[in-house]
Amino acid sequence: MPLDLYDPCPCGSGRKLKFCCRDLSHDMERVLKFQENNQPRMALNALDDLGRKHPENTWVRTTRGGLLFDAGDLEGAHRELSVVIANDPEHGFALALVAMIQLSELGYSGAREEIERALRRCVTVRPDMAANLALGISAWMRLHGELMASRQHLVLSLQLVSSAEQQESIFRRLAEFDGTREIPYPFRSVYVLEEVGGDAAAAVAGCGCWGEAADRYGLLLDELEGEAGERFGLCFNRGLCLVWSGQSSAASEALVEAAGVAADADRAEECQALAQLLIQGQGDDVVKMVDRRFGIENVSKWLTDLDASERFIRVDEPGRSEEGGPAGMYHLVEGEIVAASDADSLTLETVPRVVARLMVQAAGDEEPAAIDLVARGGEEIDAAEAALREVSGELSPFEGEDGAKGDESVDLVPREFAALYTTWHFEPKTPETVKRRLHREFVEKFVSEIWPATELAALDGQSPEAAVGDAERSVALAGAVRVLEVRCEQNMLSIDVPSIRQAMGLPEGASVAVESGDELAMLSTCDLLRVDPTLLDDQYLVMLLNRALLVRHSGLLFRVLTEYTGRESLQGGEDFLRAAVALADLCELRHDRESALLWLSRARQSAVGLEGEFERTLQLEMRELTLRLSDPADPGLRDLLSRLWTDYGSKLPELRVELQSLVEAVDIEAPWSTDGGSVTASGLWTPA
Repeated sequence: MPLDLYDPCPCGSGRKLKFCCRDLSHDMERVLKFQENNQPRMALNALDDLGRKHPENTWVRTTRGGLLFDAGDLEGAHRELSVVIANDPEHGFALALVAMIQLSELGYSGAREEIERALRRCVTVRPDMAANLALGISAWMRLHGELMASRQHLVLSLQLVSSAEQQESIFRRLAEFDGTREIPYPFRSVYVLEEVGGDAAAAVAGCGCWGEAADRYGLLLDELEGEAGERFGLCFNRGLCLVWSGQSSAASEALVEAAGVAADADRAEECQALAQLLIQGQGDDVVKMVDRRFGIENVSKWLTDLDASERFIRVDEPGRSEEGGPAGMYHLVEGEIVAASDADSLTLETVPRVVARLMVQAAGDEEPAAIDLVARGGEEIDAAEAALREVSGELSPFEGEDGAKGDESVDLVPREFAALYTTWHFEPKTPETVKRRLHREFVEKFVSEIWPATELAALDGQSPEAAVGDAERSVALAGAVRVLEVRCEQNMLSIDVPSIRQAMGLPEGASVAVESGDELAMLSTCDLLRVDPTLLDDQYLVMLLNRALLVRHSGLLFRVLTEYTGRESLQGGEDFLRAAVALADLCELRHDRESALLWLSRARQSAVGLEGEFERTLQLEMRELTLRLSDPADPGLRDLLSRLWTDYGSKLPELRVELQSLVEAVDIEAPWSTDGGSVTASGLWTPA
């Protein structure tokens, strides 16, 4: 694209190109064309020629610095850009690129000064560069576990970009982040700074210099006298700015302080929960999942020996490993294996527990054959190795191209919630009804017996049940209940929070009134949970539903969808169909099979008359089939199979082949077999 002579000069002088670096425009167009054609070497060669003719030109140097940065030559890029900054300390492009280099080399804390210097300058003069810098920081923060900081830098970038294409791209990234259930939902939430501390601190925070903003709020706190409300706001703002600048530990302390001076009990609880989550699982307060790798010689012998073992239970089909996948996968099981036919007798005390997972890896092009043993670190991984050596002693420390490899941590689990990550072993064809029953019983036991008796760091080593009635720990206890709910949501476990609060002697939270759409959009997720959907009109209810769909909090979504589907004014159409399907999904998540079937039935009714009715109805019928197949004794299963075979199979022969395969896989009698016909290889139904 030709350069416009009336655009600002790319050198950063602030003048028009026509009156600044016009003499270089033709040559720089060649450089830009090389860049557009993905010819960086040609572009650099052209810039070398220009550099010899115009050694002091800023446009040439910054372009060269950018190309070197893209090529991974950080030292060379820094050398070029340092010259630019020495001549022009406020050059936005150079400052932003140097900040990115420092972030790569020193991490955020080491690069903070350069980052904030660049943001202060670029937010106004080069918002595109500030947006790119914020994106880079977001990626770095997410990689290093600073999730709230990662999200907030995405938000900053979204605010700064100008093109619709860029806005859509960043919005998609933000939506992906907010919809990631594995991230605790308070870390995926909107937070707004309190209007305290004056314009100076707010202005610094507004351009993404949150480390400096935290320092300013801290100074204001030191100078503050009286006004508890303002103290809360300053503590809260300082906590947010600290966490947005990747300082989770310091942020946790600030938020605990905010909780201690909050006049509103619900705000205090939110601050406590956030503070606890920020430091939970740090240091020694974690259970590590460890991958211990061993080199092996004979893969076939190992598979044979493991298959003969009583403790290692194969969980794949022999001879059917996918290309590039493990040659065999096994569970190391603690407890007596129970046949599927006797699974109804299983209890939480007798169900076998998986204490380790094992994968046999065949030799590849670059790696020798190996065994990966995954278990909790410490005694459990050592015991798993001992059990493995009983199968065969032909084990040696794995050595790849980089030499000997020790244990590798593959996951970190907060010690207080380690019990949630228990895995059971079930034999093939164990009824889903048994699994659902045990799951419900386990969740009930965890929230009513295990967690209340667990010593929590947030309660100074006391258990929740011991802290009941302790006025000094009531806010921390309320925060701990919220953290419990957060962790259960992460694991797709639905719990009765009001009942737990009642058992802990905690009052019900106050409802949040919604008076405008803007107000609803800016509520934190914790505040959203306190909105009563029954009090909203249809317009605000739909807005709340959209927020709930984005946040993916199952409890909130269930309440909102229940209210939505119950309103006569919102019955029918595409939206109702989607709502009914979403409710079916949530009921299935809660292991409420009957309610899930009911909502699928409502969804089928709402599909009548809609465009693509045949395809929509078939999809819903197949979803129902998946649910009913989980219980082969389901009295509605045969009727559904017959309906699918008759109503849809005549038009879709391939469906009949799939149905035949399904009934064979679950070992039930096909209802169509009594008609005296058969299924041909082509999928056609033929009379006997």
